Amino acid sequence: MLPGVTITMGGRDWLVPPLTLGQLRRLMPKVRQLTEIGASMGETQISVLVEIVAAALQRNYPEVTADMVENLLDLGNASAVLNAVLTGSGLKLRDNRVGEVAAPGTVPGAGSTIAKPPSDPGQDARTAGDISTASSPPPVATVTP
Repeated sequence: MLPGVTITMGGRDWLVPPLTLGQLRRLMPKVRQLTEIGASMGETQISVLVEIVAAALQRNYPEVTADMVENLLDLGNASAVLNAVLTGSGLKLRDNRVGEVAAPGTVPGAGSTIAKPPSDPGQDARTAGDISTASSPPPVATVTP
Protein backbone atom coordinates (compact mmCIF):
# COMPACT_ATOMS: atom_id res chain seq x y z
CA MET A 1 0.00 0.00 0.00
CA LEU A 2 1.17 3.48 -0.85
CA PRO A 3 1.03 6.08 1.93
CA GLY A 4 -1.74 8.63 1.71
CA VAL A 5 -4.70 10.29 3.39
CA THR A 6 -7.20 8.15 5.28
CA ILE A 7 -10.80 8.90 4.34
CA THR A 8 -14.00 7.23 5.49
CA MET A 9 -16.65 6.28 2.96
CA GLY A 10 -19.41 3.73 3.27
CA GLY A 11 -18.46 2.95 6.86
CA ARG A 12 -14.93 1.90 5.85
CA ASP A 13 -11.55 3.62 6.04
CA TRP A 14 -9.70 3.98 2.73
CA LEU A 15 -6.00 4.86 2.39
CA VAL A 16 -5.87 7.22 -0.59
CA PRO A 17 -2.41 7.97 -2.00
CA PRO A 18 -1.65 11.13 -4.00
CA LEU A 19 -2.56 11.15 -7.68
CA THR A 20 0.36 10.43 -9.99
CA LEU A 21 1.66 13.22 -12.22
CA GLY A 22 0.08 11.44 -15.18
CA GLN A 23 -3.28 11.33 -13.41
CA LEU A 24 -2.97 15.02 -12.49
CA ARG A 25 -2.14 15.96 -16.08
CA ARG A 26 -5.11 14.02 -17.40
CA LEU A 27 -7.57 15.11 -14.71
CA MET A 28 -6.60 18.79 -14.22
CA PRO A 29 -8.97 20.13 -16.91
CA LYS A 30 -11.77 18.16 -15.25
CA VAL A 31 -10.88 19.41 -11.76
CA ARG A 32 -11.37 22.95 -13.07
CA GLN A 33 -14.93 22.00 -14.11
CA LEU A 34 -15.95 21.53 -10.49
CA THR A 35 -17.48 24.75 -9.19
CA GLU A 36 -19.08 23.46 -5.99
CA ILE A 37 -19.97 20.29 -4.21
CA GLY A 38 -23.59 20.24 -3.15
CA ALA A 39 -27.17 19.66 -4.20
CA SER A 40 -26.77 22.01 -7.18
CA MET A 41 -24.13 19.80 -8.83
CA GLY A 42 -24.96 18.67 -12.32
CA GLU A 43 -24.44 15.26 -13.88
CA THR A 44 -21.11 16.32 -15.41
CA GLN A 45 -19.74 17.55 -12.08
CA ILE A 46 -20.79 14.35 -10.33
CA SER A 47 -19.11 12.29 -13.04
CA VAL A 48 -15.89 14.31 -12.73
CA LEU A 49 -15.90 13.99 -8.94
CA VAL A 50 -16.35 10.22 -9.16
CA GLU A 51 -13.58 9.91 -11.78
CA ILE A 52 -11.07 11.87 -9.67
CA VAL A 53 -11.77 9.92 -6.48
CA ALA A 54 -11.76 6.57 -8.31
CA ALA A 55 -8.40 7.35 -9.96
CA ALA A 56 -6.81 8.08 -6.59
CA LEU A 57 -8.34 5.03 -4.88
CA GLN A 58 -7.27 2.67 -7.66
CA ARG A 59 -3.61 3.16 -6.82
CA ASN A 60 -4.15 1.19 -3.57
CA TYR A 61 -7.37 -0.62 -4.48
CA PRO A 62 -7.17 -1.70 -8.15
CA GLU A 63 -10.54 -3.44 -7.86
CA VAL A 64 -12.37 -0.13 -7.20
CA THR A 65 -14.61 1.01 -10.03
CA ALA A 66 -16.32 4.32 -10.74
CA ASP A 67 -19.65 2.63 -9.96
CA MET A 68 -18.36 1.63 -6.52
CA VAL A 69 -17.16 5.17 -5.80
CA GLU A 70 -20.45 6.62 -6.99
CA ASN A 71 -22.21 4.51 -4.37
CA LEU A 72 -19.75 5.48 -1.60
CA LEU A 73 -19.89 9.24 -2.12
CA ASP A 74 -22.79 11.33 -0.89
CA LEU A 75 -23.47 15.01 -0.23
CA GLY A 76 -22.21 14.55 3.32
CA ASN A 77 -18.72 13.32 2.40
CA ALA A 78 -18.08 14.37 -1.23
CA SER A 79 -16.43 17.71 -0.47
CA ALA A 80 -14.19 16.30 2.28
CA VAL A 81 -13.16 13.32 0.13
CA LEU A 82 -12.29 15.50 -2.88
CA ASN A 83 -10.36 17.88 -0.66
CA ALA A 84 -8.40 14.95 0.82
CA VAL A 85 -7.54 13.64 -2.65
CA LEU A 86 -6.44 17.03 -3.99
CA THR A 87 -4.50 18.20 -0.93
CA GLY A 88 -2.87 14.79 -0.61
CA SER A 89 -1.73 15.27 -4.22
CA GLY A 90 -0.13 18.63 -3.47
CA LEU A 91 -2.97 20.83 -4.65
CA LYS A 92 -5.01 23.18 -2.56
CA LEU A 93 -8.34 24.79 -3.22
CA ARG A 94 -8.42 28.60 -3.33
CA ASP A 95 -10.71 30.04 -0.68
CA ASN A 96 -12.03 26.52 -0.04
CA ARG A 97 -13.90 26.61 -3.36
CA VAL A 98 -13.92 23.53 -5.52
CA GLY A 99 -12.78 24.01 -9.10
CA GLU A 100 -10.26 26.75 -8.41
CA VAL A 101 -7.10 24.77 -7.91
CA ALA A 102 -3.94 26.59 -6.96
CA ALA A 103 -0.48 25.52 -8.02
CA PRO A 104 1.09 22.72 -5.98
CA GLY A 105 2.53 24.08 -2.76
CA THR A 106 5.45 23.10 -0.65
CA VAL A 107 3.21 21.81 2.15
CA PRO A 108 0.45 19.73 0.55
CA GLY A 109 -2.57 19.23 2.72
CA ALA A 110 -1.14 20.79 5.85
CA GLY A 111 -3.15 19.52 8.76
CA SER A 112 -4.43 16.42 6.96
CA THR A 113 -3.68 13.15 8.65
CA ILE A 114 -1.53 10.84 6.60
CA ALA A 115 -1.77 7.19 7.46
CA LYS A 116 1.15 4.88 7.11
CA PRO A 117 0.83 1.74 5.04
CA PRO A 118 0.25 -1.43 7.09
CA SER A 119 3.69 -2.75 6.18
CA ASP A 120 5.40 0.26 7.80
CA PRO A 121 5.10 -0.42 11.57
CA GLY A 122 8.00 1.86 12.56
CA GLN A 123 6.28 5.14 11.73
CA ASP A 124 3.42 7.03 13.32
CA ALA A 125 0.70 8.99 11.51
CA ARG A 126 2.17 12.08 9.89
CA THR A 127 0.93 15.31 8.43
CA ALA A 128 0.79 15.60 4.67
CA GLY A 129 3.75 17.98 4.49
CA ASP A 130 5.99 15.34 6.05
CA ILE A 131 5.74 12.92 3.13
CA SER A 132 6.45 14.99 0.04
CA THR A 133 9.07 12.44 -1.01
CA ALA A 134 8.00 9.45 1.05
CA SER A 135 7.22 7.32 -1.99
CA SER A 136 10.06 8.64 -4.16
CA PRO A 137 13.20 6.59 -4.68
CA PRO A 138 16.47 8.02 -3.36
CA PRO A 139 18.39 10.26 -5.79
CA VAL A 140 20.74 8.54 -8.20
CA ALA A 141 24.37 9.57 -8.26
CA THR A 142 25.22 11.78 -11.23
CA VAL A 143 28.11 10.67 -13.41
CA THR A 144 30.35 13.48 -14.64
CA PRO A 145 32.59 13.03 -17.67
